[in-house]
Amino acid sequence: MGPMRLLALLGALLAGSLPAQDTPPPVRTKVDLVSLDSHAVPGQTLRLAFRFRCDPHFHIYWVNPGDAGEAPRWTWTEAAGLAFSPGIRWPGPIRIDLAGVLNFCYEGETHLFVDAKVPADAKGTLRLKAKVEWLECDDKGCYPQEKEVSLEIPVGPSSEPRITPGIQASLDRLPSETHTVKGKVSADGSSLRLTETLSGRTLRTVLQPDEFFPIRNFVAPSTKLGPVAMTAAPAEGGKSTALAIASLSLKDATEGLADGPLGYVALVKDNRSGKSRWVNVAIELDEKPSSAGETPAAPAQPAKSPEPAAAKGWQPWSPDAQARALAEGRTVYIDFTARWCATCQVNKRVYGNLPLAADLAAANVVLLKADWDKRDEVIRAELARYGRQGIPLNVFLRQGADPVVLPEILTPGLVRDGLAASLAGKRLELAESSASWMLFLAFVGGAILNLMPCVFPVIGLKVLGFASQAGGDRAAALRQSLVYALGVVLSFLALGLLILALKSGGTAVGWGFQMQSPGFVLGTAALMVLLGMSLAGAYEIGTGLASTAAGGGSSGAFLSGVLATAVATPCTAPGLGAALGYALDDRRGSAETLAFFAVIGVGMALPYVLLVSFPSLARRMPRPGEWMETLKQAMAFPLFAYALYLLWVLSAQVDDAGWVRDAGIGMAVLAAACWVWGRWGAPHRTDAERLWGRLAAAGLVAATLGHLYWHLPA
Repeated sequence: MGPMRLLALLGALLAGSLPAQDTPPPVRTKVDLVSLDSHAVPGQTLRLAFRFRCDPHFHIYWVNPGDAGEAPRWTWTEAAGLAFSPGIRWPGPIRIDLAGVLNFCYEGETHLFVDAKVPADAKGTLRLKAKVEWLECDDKGCYPQEKEVSLEIPVGPSSEPRITPGIQASLDRLPSETHTVKGKVSADGSSLRLTETLSGRTLRTVLQPDEFFPIRNFVAPSTKLGPVAMTAAPAEGGKSTALAIASLSLKDATEGLADGPLGYVALVKDNRSGKSRWVNVAIELDEKPSSAGETPAAPAQPAKSPEPAAAKGWQPWSPDAQARALAEGRTVYIDFTARWCATCQVNKRVYGNLPLAADLAAANVVLLKADWDKRDEVIRAELARYGRQGIPLNVFLRQGADPVVLPEILTPGLVRDGLAASLAGKRLELAESSASWMLFLAFVGGAILNLMPCVFPVIGLKVLGFASQAGGDRAAALRQSLVYALGVVLSFLALGLLILALKSGGTAVGWGFQMQSPGFVLGTAALMVLLGMSLAGAYEIGTGLASTAAGGGSSGAFLSGVLATAVATPCTAPGLGAALGYALDDRRGSAETLAFFAVIGVGMALPYVLLVSFPSLARRMPRPGEWMETLKQAMAFPLFAYALYLLWVLSAQVDDAGWVRDAGIGMAVLAAACWVWGRWGAPHRTDAERLWGRLAAAGLVAATLGHLYWHLPA
C-alpha cells in the first residue's frame, strides 16, 4: 500500500472513529413509573411502583441511607384523583462499605411500591405524572438527578396482574411479616436490650438475623445484633417459655430514640425450610418500673447532634448542607477535592490520624466533601468566594466568624490548629519553622521525587543516557548531566515565578496547578505516547528527548530536564509537602519562595550529577551492549502506563464521556502516526516515500490533536 492510500485510509478511520461532540453525559439511573395492574378498577386499590435501573457500579439509597446519602423522593404533579396510601413499601436493601462509610443501598433494578385508591367514578384513562429526585453514586462520587415520569392506565371493570421478573424480585425483598419486641434502655443510656417471650415460634433468627438494617440511625449503621442469651422461665401449667435477649449499642447513634418509630428490617432464615425472608421488627420501649414502688429514671438519650468524624463520616457538600449545619451552630470543615488532584490525595492521609479524628468528633464537626471531579460551576463559584480558581482548599467555618483557610499542604497539626482557631473565632497563626530545616526538607523531597510514579517514566530516559555514556567521554557526560540539572532548576524557578505572578494577580494557585488543566494533561499524555513509541522502536525522534537522553546532545539533556520537572509537579514526596506549605505561605517573600523552588530542583537533579562526577559510581554501571536495546524497549511501557493514568485523570476532569472516549482513540491514532513515520520515513526509503510518509504521520498528529483541543470541553 502506497503512502497516499495509507494516509487516506488512516484519515477515514480518524474521521469515522471520532463521533460527534456536545453529547451530554448520560444519567446513570433510568427511572420510570409502572403499574402492577393492567387496569385501574373504580373503588379498588391500584398498585404502582417507581422503577429505578442503575448502571453497573452505581447505586441509589434506601429509606435510611446509612452514614451518608439521600433516599429517593417524588412529588405528584398530576394525580388523576387517586388517594395515595401513606408511606412507601421499600424492598430490603444491601450494605455497601466505602472505606468505612456504611450505606444502605440498591443496585441494579429496584421498585419502590406505592398503593392508591381509585375514585369510584373513575372512567376513561388515568394520567399520572410525578417529579422524581434521587442521588446516584459510585465509588468516585455522587450526582443528584431529577426526572419527570408519567403513566397512562385505562380504567376497567377488572384487572390482571402485570408482574415482570424485576417487579417480582423487588416484591420478594419486601418484608412479609412484622414482629414486635420489647426494648429497655440501660441505666447509663449506653445500650438497648431487646426481649421477647417465646411461645411456639422461636424468634432467635428475628433477633439475630443474617442482615440487619435500622430504619433510623437510633443505632449506628455499623451496629450488629447480639449477643443473644436464652433463659428459661417458669410459666403456668408447669410449662416453660424462653426469653431471647439482644443488646444494641447506642453510643454512636446519630438520632435519638424519641425522634421517631423504632425498628429494623431483617433478612432471616426459616429454620424449617432453610429459605430466607424479610421481616419488619418493631421495638416498643418498656418504661415500666424495674420493681414495685420504684420510679424509673428517664432513659439517657444519645445526643441528637451527629458526630461526623466518628459516626456520620464525610457527607457531600452543598450550599444547603453547609447552611443547615451553620444554622445549627455547628463547626463545618470543607475539603474541596478531586481524584485527579494529586496534592488532595496526599492530604487525605491526614484524616487517618486517629487523635485528629477524635478531636474532630469531640468538637462535633460536620465534615463536608466538595468533590470537584467534574469541575461543576457550583463548586467553582464557591472556590471564587475564597479567591481560588483551583484546589486543594480546606476551610473551617462557624456562624458569625471569619473562615479559617488552611495551608495548601496539610498535616494533622495544621488541621488541629485550624480547628482551635475556628472554635476561638481567631485567625490561624502558623508557627514559624526554621528556614534552614525547611530548605533541607525541600532538598530531600526533591531528591525523593525521582522515585515517585510521576517521574519514574522519565527516569528511564536518563538511565539509558548514563548507561550509553559509561566508559566513554566522562567530561562530555558530566557536561550533559550539568545541562540536565540546569534544565531542572530553571524549570522549577519558572514554575515558582509563574505561581508568584498568578498570585499577585489575585489567583490562588499552588503546586501541580497545571495538572488541573485538561489541556495540559492531554498534551502530557500525547507526549508520553510519542516518547513511548520511539523507545519501543517504532521510529526514531532523532535529536528529540528520547534519543538525546540516551546519549544525544546538550539541547536534549536540557529539554529532558524540563520534561522531568513538568511531570514531577503532580507528585509530592515525604518532607516536600511541609516545605512547599512553608514556601507558598503568604508571609514568604518572593525571593524566599524562589529559593525553595531552586533547592527542590537541585535536590532532584543532584543524583544524576553525582553519578557522572564520581568514576567509582560510574564504574558500577553496566557497559553498553545489546541489553540496552532491550531496556530501551522495556522503558516504553512505563510511559504508556503513565499515559493511561493521565487519561483516567482526564475522565475525572471532563464532564463529557464522548470526548474522553475520543481522547483514548486519539492516543491510538498518535501511535499509528509514529508507526507510519518509522515505516515510510526510514532512511532506506526513496525521497518521495519519506516525504509522503512523514507528511502522512505529521498530518495524523496535527489532525488528532487539533480535533481534541478544538472540542476540549471548557
